[in-house]
Amino acid sequence: MINIALIDDHIVVRSGFAQLLSLEEDIRIVGEYNSAAQAWPHLLKEGCDIAILDISMPDESGLSLLRRIRQVRPGFRAIFLSIYDTNAFVKNAVDAGASGYLTKRCGPEELVRAIRAVHGGGFYLCADALQALRQTATIPKELQMLTPREKEIFDLLIVGLSAKEIGEKLSLSHKTVHVHRANVLAKLECDSIIELVHFALEHQLLAEK
Repeated sequence: MINIALIDDHIVVRSGFAQLLSLEEDIRIVGEYNSAAQAWPHLLKEGCDIAILDISMPDESGLSLLRRIRQVRPGFRAIFLSIYDTNAFVKNAVDAGASGYLTKRCGPEELVRAIRAVHGGGFYLCADALQALRQTATIPKELQMLTPREKEIFDLLIVGLSAKEIGEKLSLSHKTVHVHRANVLAKLECDSIIELVHFALEHQLLAEK
């Protein structure tokens, strides 16, 4: 079961997401909060797996709240669900430690996909967020160390696909994908997929795929 906390100061938005997510058998809403102050003590407890939160709230931004929580719970996972889709907002969310970013134009099916991807240890950006990050960039020398297959897998990892999804897309076994993923992380000196996404952001490699 995936335990979710919803933090949004708009009760209609928050209640709507709660009702939609409650229809999923593997998702449980463990808390609904209208401010950072109200959510803070509850998010410090281990009962919440993922927080779905807005960036703009009346008492404290979601970005600031996430940074504070991660000082106490470094592995805390959060997905931003925001009206903002500019480059700066998406980058700031990732820098704050977010595991996902969706705009409020996304449908409920995509939110569910993002939750499951993040719960599985992945990272998820919606198409609007990817579009905001799309910029012309030169290929960094580190990527030249990757084989063509590793580069292919790198491109799929940074947009949030799981090992299973990559295997299905490229007709590779789960074990083979894990081997390639380990090689990519080692060659780029990244310890996790989150660090890999930071690498992609730093080098402006997150283009819409």
